[in-house]
Amino acid sequence: MRLLKTVLATALVFFVAGCVSDNGVTRNATLEAPLPSVGEQALPSYTVRNVQIIVPETLSVSEANSIKPVADIVWRGDIGGTRHEQLRVLFEEAARDGAERLRGQVPVVAEMTLTRFHGLTQRTRYTYQGDYDISFVLVVRNANTGDVIEGPRNVRLVLDSPHPDDVLAMDARGYSERMFVKDYLVGALAQVLTH
Repeated sequence: MRLLKTVLATALVFFVAGCVSDNGVTRNATLEAPLPSVGEQALPSYTVRNVQIIVPETLSVSEANSIKPVADIVWRGDIGGTRHEQLRVLFEEAARDGAERLRGQVPVVAEMTLTRFHGLTQRTRYTYQGDYDISFVLVVRNANTGDVIEGPRNVRLVLDSPHPDDVLAMDARGYSERMFVKDYLVGALAQVLTH
């Protein structure tokens, strides 16, 4: 089982281009997290009892419609509320949906503190092809004792955006940017909690 997890995790790690490229259509999603070495003992399997998402107010936000704004948070996939709150809710939903896939031996609380969410501006999403660069710190605690089982561990996720033509097609059928990112996060966060 551990070998299968390692093979699956390795298959998810790809070379990542810069935040903006215009190289044709790609739908590869990259998970960049430390892989266990052969000598490491496997972590216990988890059942997630609770998820706590922290999006610090100290993270800077850009609303500029430039190609690559300089900020911790660049996100256009929601309306209403602050960008910090939008991302907290998005991560909570995705982490809970992902956690439902885990039926392990140890009940845990997963704490994720967002350190960067650099998505796409409207200009980049509809004109170029870029990626979503997402980083957070993961701490896994025993749900019964509160003891730290794993972490803090820095996790980086990189999701390639669809080509602008595909973005228009997705929009036309009602598949929003938020849905696209959430669908990716559900699987990625579940994967992060399995190694």
